[in-house]
Amino acid sequence: MLDLRRIIKELECSSKKVLIEDIKSVAKTLKNEGTQLKINPSSCASCGFIFKQKIDSLKIPSKCPKCKHERINCPSIEIKEELSSFFLKLDLSRFIE
Repeated sequence: MLDLRRIIKELECSSKKVLIEDIKSVAKTLKNEGTQLKINPSSCASCGFIFKQKIDSLKIPSKCPKCKHERINCPSIEIKEELSSFFLKLDLSRFIE
């Protein structure tokens, strides 16, 4: 799981807007391939307020609307492969004594 600020730093991206557009494009491509890009929304580190977050309106908030603090946890991104009919079952009983 990576947050947007870390992605911006790692990719040395000069524009958040360009990165967000690229993420939207990647999300559409992954969806067509049966993989899901999950957005974990921003939250306020002070009061715990959770921002509404959609891939179409992906933004990095600057201030909490509830408590007005600027300590905001950045949204993060997860890529989850959808395993529709494949299950892996492990028998761990032989490892437990």
